[in-house]
Amino acid sequence: MAANDDDDKLLRSAVLQNASSILIARQRAERRSEAYLAEAQRLSHTGSFGWRASSGEIIWSEETFRIFQYDRTMTPSVELVLQRVHPEDAALVKQTMERASQDGKDFDFEHRLLMPDGSVKHVHVVAHALSDESGSVEFVGAVMDVTERKRVEALRDAESRIAGLLCSVLLLEEDGRHARHGAAPSLPQPYSEAIDGLSIGPKAGSCGTAMYRREPVIVTDILQDPLWEQYRDVAEPYGLRSCWSTPILAHSGKALGSFAMYYRETRSPSPAETRALEMATHLAGIAIERKLAREERERFRQAQADLAHINRVTTMGELTASLAHEVNQPIAAAVTDANTCLRWLTRDQPDLEEARQAASRIVKDATRAAEVISRTRLLFRKGTPQRALVDVNEVIREMIGLLRSEAMRHSISVRTDLADLPQVMGDRVQLQQVLLNLMTNSIDAMKDVDGTRELIICSQQAEDDRLLVSVIDTGLGLPPEQANQIFDAFFTTKPHGTGMGLRISRSIVEAHGGRLWAAENSSRGASFHLTLPIKVDAHEMP
Repeated sequence: MAANDDDDKLLRSAVLQNASSILIARQRAERRSEAYLAEAQRLSHTGSFGWRASSGEIIWSEETFRIFQYDRTMTPSVELVLQRVHPEDAALVKQTMERASQDGKDFDFEHRLLMPDGSVKHVHVVAHALSDESGSVEFVGAVMDVTERKRVEALRDAESRIAGLLCSVLLLEEDGRHARHGAAPSLPQPYSEAIDGLSIGPKAGSCGTAMYRREPVIVTDILQDPLWEQYRDVAEPYGLRSCWSTPILAHSGKALGSFAMYYRETRSPSPAETRALEMATHLAGIAIERKLAREERERFRQAQADLAHINRVTTMGELTASLAHEVNQPIAAAVTDANTCLRWLTRDQPDLEEARQAASRIVKDATRAAEVISRTRLLFRKGTPQRALVDVNEVIREMIGLLRSEAMRHSISVRTDLADLPQVMGDRVQLQQVLLNLMTNSIDAMKDVDGTRELIICSQQAEDDRLLVSVIDTGLGLPPEQANQIFDAFFTTKPHGTGMGLRISRSIVEAHGGRLWAAENSSRGASFHLTLPIKVDAHEMP
């Protein structure tokens, strides 16, 4: 009997091990499958969703969040979908969703999305209805971004309206001298490649000449017109015989590119074709200007981030001696405690309790030094803003810790009056920079004054779901004739100041949806106040 029991145990153990191996292998396969599916959705611009019509509950895949341009922290809902729907398609979408929730039938339709930056997306939505035992209907479907396909179709449709028409868009580079291929879905690819990078000028084909003159150029016979002398051998092998080009101009009059119509026969444009050429050029101009404006905004944001980083580095450079003292102090204390600990341990009768207390102080001092270094490294960090929930009082305490030695060196007392505040959504490093700038300015303003030198930092909850932070000093105060200029770029009252600290601080606060201003104290010194909104969703941040 004992032998049989042992055999049973071994068998059960083997079965359990085999089942566990199968389960682990299945989980790994499922994870790989999910990763493959997510990558396939990203490549095909196809997101998936689930929608329970009775409760309104919606589940989105990662690609669906990307298509609608919502942050993953948002909870999908019908309201969020309708916020992105193009106003002209809103009635269609509402009607389709209402009919689907009532009839419980599959649906398949296309509509447009109006994105926050003003661009338009085309999406194709298809869903299959599933019913559970209780009769509740749930839809499982896909949303496909078909914007690029629509653009190609629109261009081809425009070409098909006028028999034999071939269209091309060239974009003028920033140097204002060379044109690059933009779009030409029906022109032979070797021809598009051959003219890519052409120099504009008074005899540079239809497009290069149109951009140079900034006026339409109609060439009815490519093989005879002198404007095509340099490019005739390029066009002839592909049967291109006429080309009408109109420059795409910005509102300022600057050339952005050109829109051209080609034919494989010699001909002049009819009135209808002239109107079509003008309309296509106008629409292309709007699209290009919007794209350039988005790129310009992105370059401006990057320049702001770089400038803010330089300002942080400059400020921290000015505080190098103070920071070195702030780090050296706990390190020196740790060394002293280490020697004390050794003395207690090397006595004839070691005092373990005293040694333990000395060792604890070593840990505390080392931790303090590490925290100073960590906070300093954060301020030197360069990169894109990282939005998260931030405890403003904690940020205030961190900056006081960095500036403690600087304040003590100038006999400045630091006092806080911090209320219990909710967290705000923002970039921690940027908010650290604002408070560092304000507190550093206050310390600078008190270095050479007689009498009490006191820095007060207060926080409280204000009205309209905002919190208020005040930095108050007993320094020189604001210069009456220059009080309105202190937030202007490059304005400074310091001998070696950059004039960018307050300007950058105001930009950061305003980007967080808040406000920063200064006021003269009734007795002496100045006060700087900033407000930040408490209830701000992550997707609303810039």
